[in-house]
Amino acid sequence: MVDRTIDVVTSTDLPPSVSAWVEDAAGRAIDQTERLLGGTSAEVHRVSCGSESFVVRQITNREWLAREPDLIKQERTALDLCADSPVPAPAHVASDDAAGLLLMTMLGGEVRTAAEDVADGATALGEMAARISAIELPDDHGLHGWRSWVPAELVPTDWGDRALWEEAIAAFRGRDAPTAEPPVLLHRDLHPLNVLWVDGEISGIVDWVNTCVGHPHADLAHCRWNLHTLAGPEAATALLAGRDAEDYDPWWDICAVMGTQSSPTDVTAWNALGRTDLTVRRVNESAEAFLRAAVEAL
Repeated sequence: MVDRTIDVVTSTDLPPSVSAWVEDAAGRAIDQTERLLGGTSAEVHRVSCGSESFVVRQITNREWLAREPDLIKQERTALDLCADSPVPAPAHVASDDAAGLLLMTMLGGEVRTAAEDVADGATALGEMAARISAIELPDDHGLHGWRSWVPAELVPTDWGDRALWEEAIAAFRGRDAPTAEPPVLLHRDLHPLNVLWVDGEISGIVDWVNTCVGHPHADLAHCRWNLHTLAGPEAATALLAGRDAEDYDPWWDICAVMGTQSSPTDVTAWNALGRTDLTVRRVNESAEAFLRAAVEAL
């Protein structure tokens, strides 16, 4: 079993209250903790309790949790839905919705971000996206519907091809988001940093806190934009292998890029995992190339 390679902290750096909660849920004392890569709104740690390892998510952005109090519930629901499916996901162990805490099993595997690895795994990731969207949803699943991450005030960026951005914005605003009947399960943040691999096979899909239901192309577009950035346009195309390309709506690609415009380009996570070649300028250029292809495909 290969775990994510992050330096181990020999004494727990979790808040005492969280450590106590984890130990109560696990039924044993914490031996070690390991800070895993996480966003600015949550901290994610591996905790070792004897021979077992768990992952605990703590949502530290209290404003986000106050605005969306069902975040932990949504992730718990997704993990439970995956439990009896061909989608490898952590198992829910314990959770506290109000405190923004979720304890889950630790999956073996490593994150692969090298361009050649991302390209080689694109087809398998597309197949996994299909498995996620095929999970049967009960009538009372309680998951939120998909919501765009595109900012309300959408204006061309201050870099790049202004005419292209104006055309893309008009195309995005000119249509309502396509719908799927019935809506399907979406990971909502499907990309290589949330995928674990062992021996060339996907061993886990993690970070389900943004899960929702909606059109399957929403997951594909978000993933395609990330693949394009990490490995180029061929990898983004490979994600659609086995599907009728004419059925894929490039409007979703425009939506994926526009959803990144609410904040400055951040390459921190990619750089931390070895992709120091991905500078802000390079990522912006990739986004624009991806956007141009989408506009031309409409």
